[in-house]
Amino acid sequence: MRTLSFLGLDAAERPRLSATSIRQLARLGTVVRWPGLLFAAILSLAVPPRSSVGLALVLVWVTLYNAWGMIAISRADDQSILRIGRALTLLDTVSYFLVLFVFGGVGASTSIYAAYILLIVWMVAYDGAEGAMLCVGIFVLGMIALHAALNAVYGQGFASRDVVLWSLIMVVAGAILAAYDRIVIGGVLPQAPGSTAATIETPVSSAAVPAVRLSPREQEVLQLVSEGYSNSMIAGRLHLSENTIKTYVENLLNRFNARNRAEAVAAASRQNLI
Repeated sequence: MRTLSFLGLDAAERPRLSATSIRQLARLGTVVRWPGLLFAAILSLAVPPRSSVGLALVLVWVTLYNAWGMIAISRADDQSILRIGRALTLLDTVSYFLVLFVFGGVGASTSIYAAYILLIVWMVAYDGAEGAMLCVGIFVLGMIALHAALNAVYGQGFASRDVVLWSLIMVVAGAILAAYDRIVIGGVLPQAPGSTAATIETPVSSAAVPAVRLSPREQEVLQLVSEGYSNSMIAGRLHLSENTIKTYVENLLNRFNARNRAEAVAAASRQNLI
């Protein structure tokens, strides 16, 4: 079972998502943040923040790391894209509580806490059940820190009821999303009778015709990937740009229905392509 570091940035690559899917998910996150910034700005007109300067600083902070994310995602290779996407989502959890703080909590509209479920969905997409546990843990600690800070800075009473209630709601939501990811998306439902046996007993002929047809250039890239070359090394070897190599590698992952480079190499080897 994979383990997360303290911030989850060193976890192994999520098995069920290809690099292409992770990149698309991370890009979607950068798109969604812009309307979020606009919403926070509009909300400040209806609900004056406790600190206008604080809100402005938070909005600038989110703008900067989202702009960085857009650039980093476009330049990242398929081995680092997961860390970038995960880091951006974790930064969102911090920004979420900073926004709540500058507004002095949520006032009468406590349902704004439910917006955090979107961040849990994102982390589940990246890391499954472990992502859900991490995000829920951040929420519980964040709620305690938020209300302690509001009490210390603004003299608001510690809303222990809100902390307990919404922490429990997030625990339940995280458990449901993690279970859905593991059972439905993870494909751990029982296999049809005989399917395992059929897989084991079906011989693979070494002379079988490859199911995937590769162009000469794709064949070159695949061969270098199998030899452990990184994208930048392949680019230098073939005198192509790193983005071009990245595209070739992503296409190979999709064509072999592989989750990572190692699986693509294994699939190609079974088809006698390398």
